[in-house]
Amino acid sequence: MTAQTLLTVVVLVLAFVGYIACVMRARWITLGLTLGVALLIWDLSPPGGDTAFQWLGAGIVLMIGFWVAHLPILQSGSAPKPGRPPAPETGNRIVVDGTNVIYWDGDADLQSLVLVTDALCRRGFEPIVFLDASTRHHLKEPSLDQHAFADALGLPPDQITLCPAGTEADEFLINYARAESLPIVSNDRFGDRAQQVKGIKRIRGVIAHGKAVFEGF
Repeated sequence: MTAQTLLTVVVLVLAFVGYIACVMRARWITLGLTLGVALLIWDLSPPGGDTAFQWLGAGIVLMIGFWVAHLPILQSGSAPKPGRPPAPETGNRIVVDGTNVIYWDGDADLQSLVLVTDALCRRGFEPIVFLDASTRHHLKEPSLDQHAFADALGLPPDQITLCPAGTEADEFLINYARAESLPIVSNDRFGDRAQQVKGIKRIRGVIAHGKAVFEGF
């Protein structure tokens, strides 16, 4: 292999990796630019004859690029949701009673929890969400597990605790909040655990016009 051939291979590999990165970060912009370039090349060198295999090869490479860009192992390290800043590295944690929050807009709705965790992240907090095992049934989504909740909320799985069946998340989240000296986001009065929750700061709230509004900060 000559130096020129080796250099060509290296450049093509780097271009392929760069294309995958572009697809992951700006899928539709990348697709639009790709189509624009393809139309320009089509006009200059339409497929047929000697160029047929080149067009076929380019199409296969692009399809492979899109497939690789959507592999789960790469998606797991992708950027956080647009509009949501990453949680602070120092960990300004706050406990969220997820099973209570899903009812902040009336009927059980996972979007209420999404709005609350998004708002907390924008305030610089790192939400630690606790959920009863029954929460998925309240949402009529019995297949939801820890990772599915994490994906829906745009949070790492280690910030989601789906408590065992037959238990209540209240016990776990109160003990965690007390041990770590953290506030709790919930409208629950915890009347049956008044002594346990005594001294723990609680943040109440509602969903109003599609936004999370808090009381107690």
